[in-house]
Amino acid sequence: MEYIKDFLKNEDRESFDNLWEKEKKLVWIDWREYDEDIINYIENVIQSGKLIGKNEDTDNKMGFNIIIEWNGKKYKISYPNEEGSDRDTTIKTLNKVIQPEYEIRLFMESLGSDTLAFVPLAKEEWEEFEREFGEEKVNYYFSKIDDNSKMFELDMNELFKILDKRKEIKNFFD
Repeated sequence: MEYIKDFLKNEDRESFDNLWEKEKKLVWIDWREYDEDIINYIENVIQSGKLIGKNEDTDNKMGFNIIIEWNGKKYKISYPNEEGSDRDTTIKTLNKVIQPEYEIRLFMESLGSDTLAFVPLAKEEWEEFEREFGEEKVNYYFSKIDDNSKMFELDMNELFKILDKRKEIKNFFD
């Protein structure tokens, strides 16, 4: 977390590069990732000992269900397209399941790639960053994920609109 804190404090190229290259709390997820692996990547960071992702064979259109085990309970992910899973639904569902203890946020500086960076932290850690650096700044770089969030499912027009708006607000690479 030291690289996240340093980046929020300095907002410069050096602290960005350190965050991008060295931060152990960043979870890099490719658009082709297996959904159960995403769940397990998050557990590797939060190390709760209570989170497991599983792929269970079943007799449905997909031929499988993705199951989140959290605190001894099982949650089946319901995908809008019953013919396949998708990263957005997996991440949004996982984020809901692990709250209020933890929260996953999208590192917005990774937007535009086919591999996105996510940061799962304890809710108290996000609140601490917001107290220290301000909610607006933290949310600018680390976007909260809700039911309406699009991450991997953004079309090119939506993506460029978001990127252009972000450049208008702040571009520390200039």
